[in-house]
Amino acid sequence: MNRQPRKRFLVLDTATAAQAVAIMEDEQVLAAHSSNADRNHSVGLMDSITTLMAQTGTERHQLDGIAVGIGPGSYTGIRIAVTTAKTLAWTLQLPVAGFSSLAALAWSGYHARAEREETDTTQSADHEAQPSSFAEMASGLDWIIPLIDARRAQVYTGLFQISAEQQLPQQLQDDRIILMDEWMQRMGEYYQSLPEIERPQRILIVGETAAHTERAEQLRTIVGERLQIRASSLEAQRAGQIGAARLLAGQNDPVHTLLPNYTQLSEAEANLLRHS
Repeated sequence: MNRQPRKRFLVLDTATAAQAVAIMEDEQVLAAHSSNADRNHSVGLMDSITTLMAQTGTERHQLDGIAVGIGPGSYTGIRIAVTTAKTLAWTLQLPVAGFSSLAALAWSGYHARAEREETDTTQSADHEAQPSSFAEMASGLDWIIPLIDARRAQVYTGLFQISAEQQLPQQLQDDRIILMDEWMQRMGEYYQSLPEIERPQRILIVGETAAHTERAEQLRTIVGERLQIRASSLEAQRAGQIGAARLLAGQNDPVHTLLPNYTQLSEAEANLLRHS
């Protein structure tokens, strides 16, 4: 039986405070590096790429594709990753694929919660009376709501779901910028519109939650203890898995038309339009 040779990918995301770089071999993470660059991603991104490629013994000509988080999030951060990915893809004549940074954040937050629950279960004195693993607890359907703070009580967000049968999160509602109060109202209405059998067993709100916890708690009046809120960062290995999946599925983007997903005009662009 002939097997296709494994493919090696470079995956980048700088849409949040986290600078994420991963080298993937098919779905496997060969090396990943996440650092809090405080959105100053122009410093150190290429160094991180060079270091990880050296660690994995990857030469540029061995790359089979590049995936990049296209946002939403920090305008400057998104542009840095997208420009870097497009430049490398054009120079090396490689396919490039954009993916939702919110999907990567949702996947990161989901696994951060999983790891915490595994630890809590292990340390619990009566853990035998509890579900023995996160996998057992997550046998049903979960919703994941990632948040990136957009200031003025707004968030960049979307809605994703994950189940035991899924290897990666599935997007249910598109990425957007919205007032957090309005988003929680919409999530509550959507939840109530579903028959009980289709409702998620848990709703995980993850990401940049610090400024929005009080507003997120509004959802608890509808969904009760199904709601869990956890601050988390975008992790390079999870971005790597999201990006590699798109490349392996052939979901490439034309390099010249791959654009950041800002979801709204930047303040400078909005000012320019108001005065034009």
